[in-house]
Amino acid sequence: MIVVAAPSPQGERPRLAVVTIKGFGDAVERNRARRRLRAAFGGLEDPPKGLDLILTARLSARTVAFTLLCEDLRAALGRL
Repeated sequence: MIVVAAPSPQGERPRLAVVTIKGFGDAVERNRARRRLRAAFGGLEDPPKGLDLILTARLSARTVAFTLLCEDLRAALGRL
């Protein structure tokens, strides 16, 4: 995944957008990847505060183990 962050004008609560490309397959596959990334973000113990985040999903987001997806998201957010 690719993570893009910007300071949020809304304040402390982080906002999240998840983006997929048409090359993912049909709408079912794109929505599955979006749901998995939102669930991984929702499971974070300490989400980043005061940021707007855009997660761009890669093809493996559909099939990779959920625990690995969560670890990758934590690592990406840790680098911000």
